[in-house]
Amino acid sequence: MRDEGVAQFSIMKSKKPVSDEHPCKIATFKPENKTRPGKVSIFNYPSDSEMSVAGKSFHKAQEVEFDWSPLGDAVLVKTSTDVDTTGQSYYGESHLYLLHADGSHDCQIIPARAGGFHDFAWSPLGKVFVAISGKSPASSILYNMKGNPIVDFGDAHRNTVRWSPHGRFLCLGGFGNLSGDMDFWDINKKLKIGSTRSDCAVTQEWSPCGRFLMTGTLFPRMRVDNGITFYTYCGELLYKVPIEKASKVFWRPAPEGVYPDRPMSPRKKSPEQAAVAAPAPPKKQVYRPPGATGSLAAMMRQERQVADVPKKIDAGPADPTKKSKAAQRRDRKKKVSAAASGN
Repeated sequence: MRDEGVAQFSIMKSKKPVSDEHPCKIATFKPENKTRPGKVSIFNYPSDSEMSVAGKSFHKAQEVEFDWSPLGDAVLVKTSTDVDTTGQSYYGESHLYLLHADGSHDCQIIPARAGGFHDFAWSPLGKVFVAISGKSPASSILYNMKGNPIVDFGDAHRNTVRWSPHGRFLCLGGFGNLSGDMDFWDINKKLKIGSTRSDCAVTQEWSPCGRFLMTGTLFPRMRVDNGITFYTYCGELLYKVPIEKASKVFWRPAPEGVYPDRPMSPRKKSPEQAAVAAPAPPKKQVYRPPGATGSLAAMMRQERQVADVPKKIDAGPADPTKKSKAAQRRDRKKKVSAAASGN
């Protein structure tokens, strides 16, 4: 692999064992000059190391940043310049390219809006990657192996991509000159599962089990409130540990396969949700001794109902000589009329 002018190179780190069928790959970069553009070349090592198996030329490429797929079959290349000739960015100009290691495919990743790329990272499974691009609020998008967008996570003040070790959960954060907001996603369900904020965080790292995220406020970048904070995979705050002048924090590593990939645990319901979902309390029942048929109680209820009904009193046969009240009134009127005519 004799290529004069190489300024940067990157060695493939793959989960697959190196063999004749799956050789080690090395990517090299030669920056542009006045007569030629910059160029990235991919070589097989140690076999066929004199001839590149894939390559791509770039304009506006003074420096590059490589990120190999965990499977070793593709590499992301971010090119950058110190000056943005369009005047849209103070930090220079950047572009992102996808190259397959066997030379079968390459493309430029088109950002959702102008403003360059802030961060990008492969899923640990190696089949998709996330890139954050554009002026803030930036756009975060999930791409497939062909460089096609498949999930849009929306626009927000984000500049950092953090995958959990199993590739199930994703944290998109905004750190540095941003406020430290974080969004947590379940990639399998394409579902946002939580949001929170970690003020002044310098580092953000997932635990080997993929269930917790640790952020660190470290010295000397931050000279106050140094320490570490732990969150669940959905952004729930667990606890903070203040450590004066903490400069580095790490998770204890674990061999691959020790912690299985687990889905989200069922969430506890809030008091309001529990009150809505709680079943109505059962109605109180009358106590009945074992073996009772209820016939005695029915008979007693019937007797009470009969007792409550008022009884008619029999006055006996009516007196035939006794006049009705209406007849008595007519007799009184006649007597009054007769007395008046006699006067």
